[in-house]
Amino acid sequence: MATKGDAELATYRWNGMECAYRQRGNSGKPVVLIHGFGVSSFQYREQLSALSETNRVYALDLVGFGKSDQPDLEYCMEFWRDQVVDFVDNVVSEPAVLVGNSIGSLTAIHAAAKKPECTTGVVLLNCAGGMNNKVKRMPGDFDGFGWQYKAVVPIFNVVLAIIDFVLKTPVAKPLFDNVRNEESVRNALQGVYKDPSRVDDALVQSICTAAERDGAFGAFVRILTGPPGPRPEELMPDVKCPMLILWGDEDSITPPDFPLGQYFMKLPENRPKTTLKVFPGEGHCLQDDNPGAVNPVIQEWVGAL
Repeated sequence: MATKGDAELATYRWNGMECAYRQRGNSGKPVVLIHGFGVSSFQYREQLSALSETNRVYALDLVGFGKSDQPDLEYCMEFWRDQVVDFVDNVVSEPAVLVGNSIGSLTAIHAAAKKPECTTGVVLLNCAGGMNNKVKRMPGDFDGFGWQYKAVVPIFNVVLAIIDFVLKTPVAKPLFDNVRNEESVRNALQGVYKDPSRVDDALVQSICTAAERDGAFGAFVRILTGPPGPRPEELMPDVKCPMLILWGDEDSITPPDFPLGQYFMKLPENRPKTTLKVFPGEGHCLQDDNPGAVNPVIQEWVGAL
């Protein structure tokens, strides 16, 4: 019997790769949950239970993460987009609501933009601006945000170039080994989560176990040094389905007062069928940090589609 947060694990083949997912519920609208960077479908442990009361729910491990294969290839947002589209077409077998956190949100936008007929709705949880920190700037970025933001951009770009170089040298492997141990993972999560009790042994182990696999280091380097891909703003005109935007107002990774956050805060004003809800005091992984607040909102919105 599956334990809480670890529904029955299944796999399917996609382009010769083994992809893992968890599934619960046998009826209702299908919902596909897509995780963020460095984690896995395990981070949707509470959503699998709650949403499956009224829906057929799938939580997918993106290739390179969790229990899916970690091949040494060129990672990009379009790669994960195609994985999600194929999953909906061939595993779910009918259009689904896509729910994503961070780069999972961006993946959902990519999928909805490429193949609108596979998506009945999109739920974004603190959406990322790109596959990694090399997010390209858009016209108007940092306008009206003060000189201190504008001044730091050139410095930030230099730092990213240095990191990109270091990751491609022999120094990178010892650095990776140093950050994938339980203590480092726990400390990193506690810097992102607002409720320390949610950073439990099961969550830490789900990340460490994936990071200890043979392909983890190669995938890590490829993802961090790969192209960031199109920004959400560029994709949005091709996204036709209803959208629910959920954001933690104390998110330090995609802050609501930075350009990307401001774009999403204002999106309901000029995009039809778009709903925004901001959660005071919550951070980047609000679906796992405070599932009691988030789950009813998603459940009600999906039910009303």
